[in-house]
Amino acid sequence: MTKKLLIPLLMGLAAISAAAQDHPPFRKMAFERLPSLETPRGGGRIFLLGEEVTVLGGHTTGYKPLGTAEYYSGGVWHSIPMMYPHDGGAVALLPDGRVFLSGGNAEDFGIGQSWGAEIYDPASHSFTPIGIMDRKRSLACATSLPDGRVIIAGNWYGKDSVEEYTPGSGFEFLKPLEPGLTYPYILRSAPDDAIIFSLMTSYGDTTGVFVQRLKGDAFEVPLLEEWLPIFNFATSADEQKIADFTYLLLANRRDWTGTAILKVSGGEFSELQMEMELPQKGPSGDHIFWCAGPQVDKAARRAWIQGHDAPGHLYFARIDYNATFDGGKASVQFYYAEIPGGFPHQKALLLSGERFILAGGFAQAGGETVPVDDNFNPSADVYLFHTGEEPSGAGIPGWVMVLGFLALCFVVVLTGSYLRRKKTQPVEAPAEKAQKLNADLKEEMDRLICEKELFLRKDLRVADIAQELATNQTYVSILVNNLSGDNFATMIAGYRIRYAQKLMLEHPEMVHADIAEASGFASRTAFLRTFKAQTGLTPTEWKKQQRKQ
Repeated sequence: MTKKLLIPLLMGLAAISAAAQDHPPFRKMAFERLPSLETPRGGGRIFLLGEEVTVLGGHTTGYKPLGTAEYYSGGVWHSIPMMYPHDGGAVALLPDGRVFLSGGNAEDFGIGQSWGAEIYDPASHSFTPIGIMDRKRSLACATSLPDGRVIIAGNWYGKDSVEEYTPGSGFEFLKPLEPGLTYPYILRSAPDDAIIFSLMTSYGDTTGVFVQRLKGDAFEVPLLEEWLPIFNFATSADEQKIADFTYLLLANRRDWTGTAILKVSGGEFSELQMEMELPQKGPSGDHIFWCAGPQVDKAARRAWIQGHDAPGHLYFARIDYNATFDGGKASVQFYYAEIPGGFPHQKALLLSGERFILAGGFAQAGGETVPVDDNFNPSADVYLFHTGEEPSGAGIPGWVMVLGFLALCFVVVLTGSYLRRKKTQPVEAPAEKAQKLNADLKEEMDRLICEKELFLRKDLRVADIAQELATNQTYVSILVNNLSGDNFATMIAGYRIRYAQKLMLEHPEMVHADIAEASGFASRTAFLRTFKAQTGLTPTEWKKQQRKQ
């Protein structure tokens, strides 16, 4: 069958392909209610310690810090007293299976910092005090080392530093942190070194592109000009580790138009390559806030991240990252669950069998379209989620499947008619035939790109266009170069710029960041740079020129 016949055949199936790409499939998760916590708690840190799910600290109704922990055993939650409250404190899993806890808010309502530190032993369900830190802290984080030492950093509205806890010796100041950090990542980058960075400073300002070292001076990370790591709240460095000194973490674009997985290896930052971007909207059309994880299953070479939306739907994304070790892309599968009234906002813990347990958390503050945790009314609800459910109708709508099938039937009839007519048509010379075929394919490509607005996909590749045209990507690249004189990236940028110009004329109130997002650009900076390169003018200059005409 000729390429010309393959084009209408693809057109009959394109609706299915486009729907699968534009609306990534979500599998609907089954879930069950488990017995409630003894005490409503939000902000607790959840661990699987041996066979017991354990929730440590947090705060309860009225935004009051809790000096208790709870573990789940025999189908019942059991409460045990802690030595100190650690709402907003630093928590780390130790190599021997015990848990280190330190600091936290000193008063109700998340106010102040505290000094106390202790260790929880799940074997005896007991807490043992280990003294006070070198500096009182809240909204801090900790990372354990293989020999049992713990590195602590971070503070909220107070001076910050890096300090170390050594079993039997206590706490020791290591170096100052300026600016201080809130909920920082502390990731080992070498046997005797670590890097320290965060989304926000100790006084609520967004951080820049510099990353601190445990040993040595801070260094610049250009990738952080575009991406900001999410808060490291309730996450252990071990949960994010995929190999020695190699971790995955969540990050948002600085203009909040997208979310990505970053790979940090030996202090080097890169973006994890995935087959598709993390969706910004769920099956219901509400915006997804990817906010927790990754939690890594190293045996399966999978990482899980979690999100929620304003109505309280819960989302998980499974990232199979094995192929990335050989230069490939990670495959992604998406899951969601919903109930009337929504699930509490809290990190869920990954269990065996690709299950998750959500224990406690916050309700959404009333009337908000953006999720805002109600710290005064935490939940005691507990849910167990199963990811092994069959695909829901949210992936490819049934009407799309029906239309695709009908289109395919139409193409079969059309193809038969074409073949019958073809016998009576004069035979073209080979060169003329090839030239006409190329022109027809280029025309078909332009039509598909415009009608389906494929250029609005931020990750659009030559391979995607080749798939739409039922040909190979090398042929498409040659076609673009020969018939348009541009490379593929420049050609697609032209479509985006023309679309952006249309938006600027029709919606003069739109700011550059919104136009960039709506036109398929990865960032505002990329939009401004491309606009200048293709038109010789800035967007502002171009708009002024249009007003004069």
